[in-house]
Order: sequence, then C-alpha cells, then structure tokens
Amino acid sequence: MYTKINFSFLFFLLVSLLGPAGFSHLQLLGQTTRASTQKEIRIFDPVNPANGNVGLRAASGTAAYTMILPSTLPSANQLLRVNSIATNVATLGWVTSLSSTGTGANGQVTYWTSGSSQAGSNNLFWNNGSARLGIGTASPGEKLSINEPNNADLDVSMTARGGNDRKSQLTFGVKSSSSSGIGGSIGTDGDREGGLILNGTTNDIRTSAPQVYISPTGELHLNPTFTGGGTVTDNGNYRLQINGDLFANGDLFANGDLFASNARFTNVATNGYDRPLNLTSNGTLTTATSDIRLKKNIETIPEALEKVMSLRGVTYNWKDSTMPKRMMGMIAQEVLRVAPELVFQNERNGYYGINYGETSGLLIEAIKEQQKTIQELSKALAKQGQEMMVLLKEVNNLKQQLKAKL
Repeated sequence: MYTKINFSFLFFLLVSLLGPAGFSHLQLLGQTTRASTQKEIRIFDPVNPANGNVGLRAASGTAAYTMILPSTLPSANQLLRVNSIATNVATLGWVTSLSSTGTGANGQVTYWTSGSSQAGSNNLFWNNGSARLGIGTASPGEKLSINEPNNADLDVSMTARGGNDRKSQLTFGVKSSSSSGIGGSIGTDGDREGGLILNGTTNDIRTSAPQVYISPTGELHLNPTFTGGGTVTDNGNYRLQINGDLFANGDLFANGDLFASNARFTNVATNGYDRPLNLTSNGTLTTATSDIRLKKNIETIPEALEKVMSLRGVTYNWKDSTMPKRMMGMIAQEVLRVAPELVFQNERNGYYGINYGETSGLLIEAIKEQQKTIQELSKALAKQGQEMMVLLKEVNNLKQQLKAKL
C-alpha cells in the first residue's frame, strides 16, 4: 500500500515555518513500504541540508540531485517550473502559466497535432458569446452546427429552446444539383402536446405545419392540424390518421401488409383505379380478388329472388351530427336474418356492417330467377294468344255461316 506525500504542500509548510532560505538539518522522507531491493525517495539536500534546497538521491550510494528553489514566494496563479539544468542541479522558477507550442485564434477549439504541439482551426469553433459550437464552420447558427469541411453540401444544426418556447429541432440537409437547399428536420414542440415532429423541410417548426407527428401516446398523424391550444384536430382517437391522398403511381399499396386496428382515412383520391381494396378479417388490406383458384364449395345462390323480396331498402340519417347527408341502404340486423353471408361484425365494438359489394351476386341470381319467370309467362301468353287467334277464326266462320242461312 502506498503512502502518498504532497511535496508541494510540505514545501510551502516548511517555507512558512522556517523561511525560504533556512531549513534546519531535518531530513524529510517520502517513503513507500516496498521490498528492500526497490528505490525510495528522500527529500533533502544530501550535501548541505541547511541550504533550503531540495535534493534527491538513491537509497544507497552517494549520487544526489539538487533542485535550487526560487528565492521569492509565488504570486497568485503562478506555477513552479525548471528554468535550467546543470550537472545534477535543476534551478526552479515561478511562471504565470506554462507556455505551449502551436497556433490558434480566438474561439478556435485547440487539439494536439503531435505529442507536444497544439493547434486551432475554424473547423472546431466555440462562439462563447452565443454559447454555440460549430464543427466545420466558424459561424455556428444554432447551439450545434455541423458543416462538411470545405464543402457546403452538408448542413446540420440543432436548436434547443427553453422557457415558454419549449421547442427543440435537429435540422439536416444537403445541396441539390441546382445548389438549392434540401433537407429535413426532427423536433418537438411543447405547445403541440410534445411528441415528435418529422418534416421534409428545414423550416422552423415554430411556424411551419408538422408533416408527420407522433403523439406522446404513440398515435401517428400525417399532415395534421392543431387547435390554438395545441390539441390535434382529428375528431377521435385514431392510431393512424392520413389527411390527404395515400397513393403511389396511382395505386394504394404497402410493401407487405398494411395493418391498423384503429385507423381512419380522411380523404380518398378521385383518381381512376383498377385495383379495388378489401379488408380481411385480421385487418390486412388486400385487392378484391375473385379468382376461382382461390375458392372452394362454390354453389349458385338458391331462392335469390325470395331473399331479395324479403330485404328492405331504407333511407336514413346517421346519429353523428357531423354527417348530415341523407343516406340510402339497408339495416344490418334485417339483412342478417335473410342473408347472413352479407353481414360482418366489428370485433372491437360489436357493431354490424354490410358488404354491399357482395350483394351483386344475390341481385344477379334474383334477376335471373325473375327473368326466368318473365320468360315462362311470355311463352304462356304467346300460347294463349295463338289459341285466341284460332278461336277468333272459328267465331268468324260461324258468323259467315249464319249470314248465309239468313
């Protein structure tokens, strides 16, 4: 175990007690408990301990090294250094600060260029007045600004605002082929419930509308709007809300399954389409496939006309006051009793719905049944017409015969 001695403290203590020029013949030892074969350090001048200087020598032998102390006491913030070295003698002196080799300017962050040299560069810059750090720039515009050295194509900055503002923003971008700035930003806004804001522009999030917003509760909003108090205007608690068109090359698609157990689309594009969508039982969006290769137990709908005659078409209004338009359709519970294949139930809330698109099969078979009846009636009427013509002909013959007798 080492016993550490603060030699500077011992020195100033002795100077205070004895004066800088008059040590007694007292020998001070800074000794470590070690094996006898190892060295130890002793603090005194072995030749003349009374001269007030400090000497070093080995544990055995007569070789000694003397450090000549300054004749004056240090001033505030001064350091002790070696001024010169002669044979076994080092002369010490006081300096205000240690000098170092290297170059630099005000505001530059220094770094070591070698084991003993330092330098400064505008590529590492600290603006002390505004407390901003620049990497690759001597003019940081935000708390942290990063530019690619000698290349203006890269621009990254970070802004943190406290107090009532409560906003932070990380902006990053590059230069396009036309030398115009392009980029995006990630930030948070305390006035908009917090959360995370993602924008495809470098605009200030304090004044620009969020393009992608993730709320603190994990809701995802695309191009949302906020009320004056910062609440998202969405008329409900939707995990996925899209206020705008969702399409790519004219098709609604996802590279894989697009799943949302509680989602709302507030706008559907009016573009032409050729791939209608269906929602499977597990919430996956899929095209309205009707390939026979995917079906089994295929049967023609029986008694289709009777089923249609048992259904009721109605007009109605939704109880939701935000949907005032008069609507036309059917009642799911009534359809369930007649054609349960057309009805589905929402697993989350138990409400019933109707697959109106699938009513086409029922209507087709009902029309075919009705058409068959019409054709049969037409044939019967045609036959009756022919029979009536024969009867009329016979009646006319009887009339002619009666006239001839009269």
